[in-house]
Amino acid sequence: MNIIQFTALADLKAMNYIVLIVSIISIIISALNYVLNPGIIYSNPNTNEKIFCPYCKFLYPVTNKRMIHCDDCGICVCGYDHHCGVIGKCVGKYNMIIFIALAFSGGGFMFCIAITFISLFNA
Repeated sequence: MNIIQFTALADLKAMNYIVLIVSIISIIISALNYVLNPGIIYSNPNTNEKIFCPYCKFLYPVTNKRMIHCDDCGICVCGYDHHCGVIGKCVGKYNMIIFIALAFSGGGFMFCIAITFISLFNA
């Protein structure tokens, strides 16, 4: 008795192509996460309103999002959410959407791998 029966994916070759496409998408999104700036705030002496970071010892311009100093990276990040150990950098204002896409594509990749193994063992 099959645990999961495929109607549209009766052939395992079709599932192999889907796994390949999902893994390529995951690799591209992962590369984007490494390249994109998470929202690093740089010191700007020309602004009037400034916030002093006691860890960096710099004056930063006031931003509309919260600015938090990351102890792991040693930088101040605008819209700081967390420091992710998987991608090795902070998740902030500018890379939040790509990080969520990485989480979903990784979940989709794991789902495709699980379905492939289930199909192999039930054949």
